[in-house]
Amino acid sequence: MKTKMILCLALAALLLLSCLTGCQTADDQNNGTAEQPKEPAPAVPLSAVTDAKALAFSDFDNQLVEYLKQAGRADENFTVSPLSFKAALAMAALGAEGETQDQLLKALDFQSVAELRTWYATVLAGVDSFEAYFDNLEMYAERYGDIFAHSSGSGERTAAYRVVNSVWSNKDLPGEFRQTFLDDILKTCDAEAHSAKAAELANAVNAWVKGKTNGLIPAILNDASDTSAILVNALYLKSGWEDGFAKLGDRDFTTRSGETVQKPFMKHTSQVRYYKDEQTQLVVVPLQGGVYMVFVLGDDTGFADKLSRVEYKLVEVTVPMFDVETSLDQGELVNYLRLIGCDRMFSDEAAEFDPMYTVPLYVDDIIQKAKVHIDEEGLEAAAVTALAMPTGGAMPEPEIPEVFCADRPFSFYVLKEGGAGELLFWGQIVK
Repeated sequence: MKTKMILCLALAALLLLSCLTGCQTADDQNNGTAEQPKEPAPAVPLSAVTDAKALAFSDFDNQLVEYLKQAGRADENFTVSPLSFKAALAMAALGAEGETQDQLLKALDFQSVAELRTWYATVLAGVDSFEAYFDNLEMYAERYGDIFAHSSGSGERTAAYRVVNSVWSNKDLPGEFRQTFLDDILKTCDAEAHSAKAAELANAVNAWVKGKTNGLIPAILNDASDTSAILVNALYLKSGWEDGFAKLGDRDFTTRSGETVQKPFMKHTSQVRYYKDEQTQLVVVPLQGGVYMVFVLGDDTGFADKLSRVEYKLVEVTVPMFDVETSLDQGELVNYLRLIGCDRMFSDEAAEFDPMYTVPLYVDDIIQKAKVHIDEEGLEAAAVTALAMPTGGAMPEPEIPEVFCADRPFSFYVLKEGGAGELLFWGQIVK
């Protein structure tokens, strides 16, 4: 019987790996090949991905976004988490060797495993800085409660930013994680290790995912009884705006097709970072905890360069409140990796995951689930990271505010500050 191993990016990506143990099915014996992963339609040419416009941060991020647009998402509301996808692939890379590992590192834009480890350390440092922000806020509230607008210690902290990892093995199937791999991912990714019986594995993983995401993603697996092992990376973010928004009620939104629909809008006016040229208008709206959200109208080509040229201005920001949820479960992510040359791990004969597991493995499928919600109070997202900057002080003279009104298709970025900023979510609202 053919069994499977799953590398699960909870909320973001689910990597299904198969291992060859016992007897193959009759079809496999006749064909000599394992079942191939589903591929999305339409097919995307390599040039459409490799010539992706420069959004920001890395080729992996740029090409992933462009690929999804080309794969039929251009006219849909959708969101994707490059960080969570990269985190899952990073765990896979730590358990790979040879050309399989080389291809994974190249796809992730890393020159070496050491560089991968350094990157992941910065991700975890971002989590620490988020927690430190609220620790300091609570400390000052306790010391100076009489001058704080809110009281200290009067309720449970609702803000949260988690990048958490776990690995799971199936007690009823052959094979197990190698201890050296478990030691490595514990040190690098702070990953927990669990095991469960075949009939209980999916429920155990789903319960872990639901708990780590405060129920935003209630489940990632349907059935895992024939799954040998699971690696999970779960991302969750909840934070409030530095300056709150006011509800405006329903207003007109013009979709990409030109149709007018009603959406609930919100607005605030404050000193924020802002950029405008003939093709692009963007505004950087800070959230608490070193997180920010960037809204972009028009062309976001050269996003990183434009973001570096923002200036603090008084801006009237009007944007719709929204929920956007995306499931990439039709082989899109497998096809994307194949397209950029990371294909060895999908071969049942050539994949090299011996450092990870005691039976041969290869990647069978990758699934991503992601969700972002914003309203007048702030942002909540699974498999998301966001970045917020403090607003500037009041201007010495009255100023006519710039106007940023997202009543037509726009894209959004959620980032965590530090260095160039880590792109945790990209998305678009077009209808």
